[in-house]
Amino acid sequence: MADLNDPVRLAELRGAVLRADADAILDACVVRAAKLARSPIAVVSLLVRHVQLLRAQHGLPLELAVSCATSRSNSFCQLVVLDEVPLIVDDALRDERVPKELVESYGIRAYAGVPVRAHGHVLGALCVLDVVPRRFDQRIVGALEQLAIDVSGRLSALTLSDAPLASADVQERLVRVEQATRALERALLALSPVIAAAQAATAGPRVDASHASHAPRATHVTPASLRAAVSCWRDMGPVAEELCEEAAAIASASPCEAASGLATDARALARNLAEIGPLVRLAEGVLDGTLGEAAAAKGRALVLRGALDAHEAASAAVQRLRAGALRARAATAGPGSGGAARPPEAR
Repeated sequence: MADLNDPVRLAELRGAVLRADADAILDACVVRAAKLARSPIAVVSLLVRHVQLLRAQHGLPLELAVSCATSRSNSFCQLVVLDEVPLIVDDALRDERVPKELVESYGIRAYAGVPVRAHGHVLGALCVLDVVPRRFDQRIVGALEQLAIDVSGRLSALTLSDAPLASADVQERLVRVEQATRALERALLALSPVIAAAQAATAGPRVDASHASHAPRATHVTPASLRAAVSCWRDMGPVAEELCEEAAAIASASPCEAASGLATDARALARNLAEIGPLVRLAEGVLDGTLGEAAAAKGRALVLRGALDAHEAASAAVQRLRAGALRARAATAGPGSGGAARPPEAR
């Protein structure tokens, strides 16, 4: 049985793999999967640390199509990743293996999912779902496995977007890493209104009390502050991607221990930001009128805890990155430099 939190597997979830924008190849694959299985819903899922990201989808309810995510713990696809083999569910209401929240909230009754990989590691599943009990015969499963080869090839190609940049001065790169962490720290603080609004609008029992200490207060949350937070989150993506590229280049150019840890922390940060994204997209859907409050509440119930965990983890990752960059600057400073270079001014 595989480990969902295996750092080697999670390391493949990087770069363009985690983006929420449409991908023509993956979108075509889910449309084809739905057609060949005669199923109303098809998804390419990615199992991250806190949530299941829906990288491509066909036929999902509106709020799930907006958030592009569910809780990892409530997903059927987690069983595909754990066992690294296809999973067939004829009637989810009676199948003790699968979680029941999607059954209760969306009437999902039948499921067929096959593993999708990048560089040999199972990242998630290509799956089809139905709202009535049914059998998926071996012909359909075999066709999904063939289609999963195309999905896996595309995911492997998307990971290459995280390749190191061309050579440049390590000290300059470290300065840029520090500057990026300061910008991201401010952006994470600006996301507090989105999380506060989600907590205020979601039933209390669905939020674990253990998060009370780091949860923002749900007071004075205005549409303007929510819009500012949504805009801020969208700006964070390119910054995080550039930070990953810089950190990878530093790690490949410098042998010091502090530099080698930067790439790992940068990728962890990017994954955490991607896991906050579903909650932000739901807030944006309410603000622009795409989603009604009832539909948004159903979506929030599936991703709120994961977003809380990811927000806390992202904040910790930013602090680790900044501390690592400072240590690396001190370790890589040339002779006669007088030690670590002068810290950059906050932007």
